[in-house]
This record gives sequence, C-alpha cells and structure tokens, in this order.
Amino acid sequence: MDDRARINAAFYYGPVWKEHRNTLNGLMIDSDDVLLLRPLGEHRTLILPTVDAVKETGTPRGIALAQIFPVSDIDAFARDAESEFARYRLQGVREAAVLATLDAPNNFPQLPVRTDGPFVVWIGLLENEEARSRFQPLRANEFLRAEPEQIVLDPTPRSRLRWIA
Repeated sequence: MDDRARINAAFYYGPVWKEHRNTLNGLMIDSDDVLLLRPLGEHRTLILPTVDAVKETGTPRGIALAQIFPVSDIDAFARDAESEFARYRLQGVREAAVLATLDAPNNFPQLPVRTDGPFVVWIGLLENEEARSRFQPLRANEFLRAEPEQIVLDPTPRSRLRWIA
C-alpha cells in the first residue's frame, strides 16, 4: 500500500499523465467506481497471456468478462462458489483472476475507492460472442448480499487481457 501512494503520486503528478490525461479520461466510463483488489489466494493471481501487445498485429481477440459479487463473507463465498467457477472452465471460459476487496484505507484519496464491500471479482476470457451467449453465470450462493454485476470488456489493441488460441 505504501508503494501505491508513491507510484500514483509519481504518475498522476508527472509528465505522462499530464500529456495523456484528456485522452485517457475520455476512455473511462466511470472513474469513481473503483475497487481496491487483491488476489483471493496465492493460486488465484492475475494470469495474462504472454504477448507483445505493442508489436502484435491485428486486433486482440476475445471478450473479457468480469463478475462482481457483493458478498457477506469472502472466504465462505469463495468456497461455495468454487464448483461454479469450475463449471465456467468446463464451458471453455479461461479464468484470468479471482480477486477480493482489500480491506485497507485509501492512501491516495485523489482516486476514490468504493467502501461498500466486501466483494469477490471473477475475471474470465471468452473466445467470442457465441461463447458469451452460451455462458451461464453463477446461479445462486447463500453468501451473496445482492445480485452480481456483470461487465463485458473488449480488449483494447494494447491489452494483454485477450484470448490466445
């Protein structure tokens, strides 16, 4: 967390942000809907394909899907949902990460962070729209506080979050 405050200050008060902020702010739909996240466990760190997104030609393939689960208990939800996450993998969805909210104070208040958690965030990659139409999200879980939010993301040309055949 100490590094987060230092790195954010260096970036947002530095020349790169100053040069590109208008373009980047124009790409963000909602910069206030932010969760401070950590890997759910050692085996659930963010896994991105090894690609040179700068040199690669063509448009990145695939669809990234994020499910945000408002939970009453992170660990209990994760244990109960594991069979559903395994079912996702059987549907041909590649799990990129399972993350949980980090219960820590926001040490860079210029970037607001949601405090209405806890949440578990599942991120997966689907090959195409057909795979997305077949995707069956988590059905039910006694540890959900509300309906899960589902966000569909199209990888940008330089994104490493993409489908690799």
